[in-house]
Amino acid sequence: MIDLKSKKIIVTGGARGIGLAIVTVIIEAGGHVAIIDLLPQPHPDCQALIEKTENCHYYTGDITKLESLESAFAKCVSALGGSIDAIVTNAGIGTDKPFLEHTLEDFNRVVSVNQNGTFFPTQLAVKQLLSQPLNEVTKTRGSIVMIASQAASNKCPGHFLTAYGGTKGFVKSFCLQLSHELAAEGIRVNSISPGTPTTGADFGNSYIETDLNLELAKRRPDVNYYFQEAPPMKRLGQPRDIAGGAFYLLSDAATYVTGVDLRIDGGMSAGSGLSR
Repeated sequence: MIDLKSKKIIVTGGARGIGLAIVTVIIEAGGHVAIIDLLPQPHPDCQALIEKTENCHYYTGDITKLESLESAFAKCVSALGGSIDAIVTNAGIGTDKPFLEHTLEDFNRVVSVNQNGTFFPTQLAVKQLLSQPLNEVTKTRGSIVMIASQAASNKCPGHFLTAYGGTKGFVKSFCLQLSHELAAEGIRVNSISPGTPTTGADFGNSYIETDLNLELAKRRPDVNYYFQEAPPMKRLGQPRDIAGGAFYLLSDAATYVTGVDLRIDGGMSAGSGLSR
């Protein structure tokens, strides 16, 4: 049976939404998780999970500030027993507005979280993995899974994602380049592009049903049409749909998989299902 038994994994932005779904699947599969999130206290659903198991740890950290990130990362490694098997760089934000309405502050914030907040947690994880021995059975040292977005490759009907899509394009390209650089070291690097978009922790990752997407639909009723009709499968994806992909890429079933962008988007990459 494929599982994540005893694997030690750090997840950024793991307190809610897709990140929490990934954390939950890791725990269910026998893994150990340390979460880095900006929230001072875990989301109630995350807190409930922490209280159920000894294998989930939570640390507040700002991935856009190196000192805060390094401190939280060190706490994670310590809580996981001094070594790690993987990191999932899930934290991300975005703006949904026309190109000409973007301000410098909008742009810098999205770049800081989505690009810097992927690059530097990954750098810390690679340093840690390189300090650890190669697994002689799998011939790997560990796995990196980055959360990109459909917005890096496709237009998202009903949304304006120039800045957000650009930063997720960076994540896809970064993943590809780094996978080649680290392959000989036994470190696998892959990304997941969920169907896309909204605001907050899961911005850009709708057509996935999260609390933030549902709240967006209340504010912008027109979005409901795109949520239901744009994916060819005619439904919103669930956070666990994305978590299933992460489970595979983190597991030993994927020991020969690197440099891949796994699209989990209800068919959006094949074309929109819109009739109008």
